[in-house]
Amino acid sequence: MNMEFERAEKLIEKYNSGKAKPEERALLESWYLKYKTGETLSPEDLQQEHDLGLHKLNGYLDGAQKIKLWPRIASVAAILLVLSAGLYFYNTRYISIKDKISLAQDIPPGKNTAILTLANGKTINLSDAKRGVVVKEGKLVYNDGTGVESPGNDKQASSLEMTAHTPRGGMYNVTLPDGTIVMLNAESSLKFPSVFVGKNRVVELQGEAYFEVTKDKVHPFVVKSEGQTIEVLGTHFNVNSYQTNRFVKTTLLEGSVKVKGSNNEVVLIPGQQAKLGAGQLNVQQVDPEDAVSWKNGYFRFNDERIQSVMQQIARWYNIEVVYKDNPTEEGFTGTISRSSNISDVLSMLERTKTVHFDIEGRRVMVMN
Repeated sequence: MNMEFERAEKLIEKYNSGKAKPEERALLESWYLKYKTGETLSPEDLQQEHDLGLHKLNGYLDGAQKIKLWPRIASVAAILLVLSAGLYFYNTRYISIKDKISLAQDIPPGKNTAILTLANGKTINLSDAKRGVVVKEGKLVYNDGTGVESPGNDKQASSLEMTAHTPRGGMYNVTLPDGTIVMLNAESSLKFPSVFVGKNRVVELQGEAYFEVTKDKVHPFVVKSEGQTIEVLGTHFNVNSYQTNRFVKTTLLEGSVKVKGSNNEVVLIPGQQAKLGAGQLNVQQVDPEDAVSWKNGYFRFNDERIQSVMQQIARWYNIEVVYKDNPTEEGFTGTISRSSNISDVLSMLERTKTVHFDIEGRRVMVMN
């Protein structure tokens, strides 16, 4: 390997494998956003452009040693997206989705929004100006301490079981009576009591949530989700249990959890993920950042098919996805901000030259 390019190629390899540190990802992504070829590349030019790109990246790395590295870029509108086959550092001749739609037609990202359903069936539309709701001693307040307006006299109803639900295009934080923090992703719901009683602290989840469980050795925290039960004493973990997914995934970031399926049970340590399918639990080593990227403000794809990619985008942007052609079998790997308008997200996917899009209202058509 050319010694001049060795450092740059190693950084790209780390990025593709998901092993790059946050500051390394930010460095490569910031370089990519600055780098443009200015022309469409023919197959004959690819090797030459590859070497030129590495040469420029190597020079960029030299300059970066003299200044403080960028912090993690989670809110950049367009972040490097690659196919599993490799990096594509060249422009293409197609009409971008951004050129097809006007600003008025563009779809903004999701926001903090949720509905709280009380035991008597009455609902409270939680403020989208707040980040979360806190349940404490049977009372409801927002995370900043301001009160939650309840419909009528619901003191008795609010002291019983309730359900927080996020729609498509929404997310919300719920702080439970024991201090446990639950971050709900889009199209998810959490059923819980206003006061935990008995031996276990039990909640029920549909969809996806990240849990930071308050430690209590006397009262285990139990999460019931699609086909499984999770038992913890105090830990941080993510549960993805959307019914449209093939597997229910439980990913551990801190502490220890026991996951029980209908056929077996497993105990996870940090960096492990339990996958539930057909009643059977299997454990694998993973990068936990992949599982919790949504709560940190970005999509992170790891060799995922376009159907899985669009499923996540559909939940966050509240869109309908239609496939004009048979979906491509290519795998997508990369990171894109969740705070961008949908045209920015789709435009980055189009840069891979494997998919293109049309938008009509809230319907997105996927084409090869």
